[in-house]
Amino acid sequence: MTDSDNELWDNLVAPWKAARPTQLQRPVGCLECRMTGYAGRIGIYEILLMSPALRKTINAETDIAALREQASREGMKPLRISGAQKVAAGLTTLEEVVKIAPPPDQS
Repeated sequence: MTDSDNELWDNLVAPWKAARPTQLQRPVGCLECRMTGYAGRIGIYEILLMSPALRKTINAETDIAALREQASREGMKPLRISGAQKVAAGLTTLEEVVKIAPPPDQS
């Protein structure tokens, strides 16, 4: 990974901690993908399972930060971390995940 890749990875997973992958996939064009380097689609997901504690947190004056904190304590995986796992598994690229997953302060 280049310094630029390392910086992009660190920005993707911040403020969480995740080990940098040893290798990153790069798009390589062919006739099948119309020279884009990408074929098919893969989803990244942020799923909030409702629990009694979360249900108590939700009301008309819900503080989103408190809701996210409670969900995180209960194991919810943020969208950017889900994308980072797909990058580490070689299923997509850093650039694609950064393009569609907003930073935590913008979600």
